[in-house]
Formats: sequence, C-alpha cells, structure tokens
Amino acid sequence: MNYWDKETIELAQKLNSKLKIDHNNWHKHKGNKYKRSAELMSAGLCQLIISLNEKDAIDYMEESIKWLKEINIDRPCPSKNSSF
Repeated sequence: MNYWDKETIELAQKLNSKLKIDHNNWHKHKGNKYKRSAELMSAGLCQLIISLNEKDAIDYMEESIKWLKEINIDRPCPSKNSSF
C-alpha cells in the first residue's frame, strides 16, 4: 500500500536526484554541511514516501541533523593529502 500519488513519488525522486552529490563532485562538496544535510534529508524523505521505511527515514534525518549541528564533519579521504 502506498499513501502517495505517482506525481508525489516522482517529485521526491526528482528532488533526491538533484540533491545527491555525485561521484564527480564528491571531493568538492563532501564537507559542505548544507549539501550533505540536504542530501540526507532528501534520502530520508524518499524512504518515507516511496518505501514507507520509517527506520531508514529516521536514520537519514538524524544524520542530517548531525551535519547541521556540526557533529558530523568531513574527514579527508585516505588516498588524499588534503581535505579538498
């Protein structure tokens, strides 16, 4: 059973697609708390709307809040010498 119409599901998917950080921009944006938080919020919204998965939706939202509160911070990739 799904509580959402097809248009709402498609909008959630489109928003998620726009907000996710792709592999080409990962090193550029991985430390940006606003981008990381929005990406996680969108993923949580998709879990809730598309999959009706409350547990994963909550997990994504909690991680998003940690980015905004600066509890989560970027760590340099092990193969890189800088955090950029």
